[in-house]
Amino acid sequence: MTSLRRALIGIAIAAFAIGVGAVFLAYASDHYTPRGLGAAIVVIPAWGFIGTGLFAWDRRAASAIGPLMTAVGFTWFLQALQASNDSIPFAIGAVLGNLTYAVLIHLLLSFPSGRLETRTRRTLVAAAYLICTVGQLAWGLFTDPAEDGCVGCPENPILIEGGSTLGGVIDAAQGLAAVAVIGTTVAIVFLSWRRSEPRERWALSPIIFTGGLAFLILMAMLSVDQLGVGGTAGDLGFIAATAVFATMPFAFLLGLLRSRIGRAVELTTTLSAENAQLTAELEAKVDELRASRTRIVEAGYEERRRVERDLHDGAQQRLVALAMSLRLVRAQIDSDPPAASGLLDEAMEELNEATRELRELARGIHPAVLSDRGLEAALCGLADRSPVPVEIVETPPERLPTAVESATYFVIAEALTNVVRYAEADSASVRVCRDDGAVEVEIRDDGVGGADPAAGTGLRGLEDRVAALEGRLSVQSPSGEGTTVRARIPCEW
Repeated sequence: MTSLRRALIGIAIAAFAIGVGAVFLAYASDHYTPRGLGAAIVVIPAWGFIGTGLFAWDRRAASAIGPLMTAVGFTWFLQALQASNDSIPFAIGAVLGNLTYAVLIHLLLSFPSGRLETRTRRTLVAAAYLICTVGQLAWGLFTDPAEDGCVGCPENPILIEGGSTLGGVIDAAQGLAAVAVIGTTVAIVFLSWRRSEPRERWALSPIIFTGGLAFLILMAMLSVDQLGVGGTAGDLGFIAATAVFATMPFAFLLGLLRSRIGRAVELTTTLSAENAQLTAELEAKVDELRASRTRIVEAGYEERRRVERDLHDGAQQRLVALAMSLRLVRAQIDSDPPAASGLLDEAMEELNEATRELRELARGIHPAVLSDRGLEAALCGLADRSPVPVEIVETPPERLPTAVESATYFVIAEALTNVVRYAEADSASVRVCRDDGAVEVEIRDDGVGGADPAAGTGLRGLEDRVAALEGRLSVQSPSGEGTTVRARIPCEW
């Protein structure tokens, strides 16, 4: 059992004990009549609010609604003190007996979130507490129970002067202020109900009906009292207001249940919507992956055909020519040694050219210097061979994983190739650095700009190469302001 659950059980036991005490107090009273009805008027609404409040508190511990409902019930018990034959408990009940209405206003204006959302609501609640405490205390200082119609009531121990004009003024001011606060509260709650969405309106309807009716009856009672028309009408009004008041905790509980049901429906709809969005995003991602895979396969085929062409048109042709030269050497080595020697020189030149072309071809596939000496040496080689001056600003001091290192090299190589071919740049710079579990690559030039990744296959192929490693490639190339290519590739060292 949690500590909250144990505390709530303790509160429930205390509420039961206080209720039993209130019944005994009512039946022992010399002036509280009719005793049975009086006890019921105190105990039934109080236990109703406390019981439903504790239930709501247990279900929604983070919300203030449960504690406020419980507080309404406990403050309602204060009215039972007015049945006491002792002057001090009687005075406490007379001064604080209306505090429950301030708590109820607080509850109404904060339902269902448990928060007072606006300054107007906070001001109304503060005014209600002020009227029901300071205002009621001022009333008690100048009101004699006997003169106020309470036959057999104990003396007022805090009475300063009874029957004075000041007492009447305080009573009238307090009554008018209470009518204003209650009327404004009813109007705000009703307008909130009118302006709310159907789900919220459905949750607020039970509270609007019972709370509005109870406060309207209370306003009528206060107005009648200000007009000096009391007696039986006032008693009947109090009984009617209390009867409606007794149903309010169940209206609040129903409103909370409706609010939770509405939120559950809304959340279900919102999951559904998010699932649909996630499904659409996933399908788009799958389509992009399919397209990327197709481009990678096509790029592989194209690269293979390029290698085949380079081999056929370059090294292969030179090797064929070398074989023919060697056959001629073999045929002339005995009959014409000087001619054979010249042919050997030509064959050696063809062999050197074939070797050079094979090295260039191998460098395009995967440069040996990258594998042997790392990224910095390979980038320096690119910079040395570039017709456009290239500054290597920064490189990581340690070796990168092979796949990341290779992708980084080819991003830079392709970007520098584009600088030479299209940028009309005077200079370029390269920066490679670590950043929060990733490699950041930046190639910047001062050329004419206007590069479009969608217009050519080079940058698009780099996007696919980077995306295969869960990375991102971006190109910024405003016209006339140069081009910046950035890649971010996840990398764990």
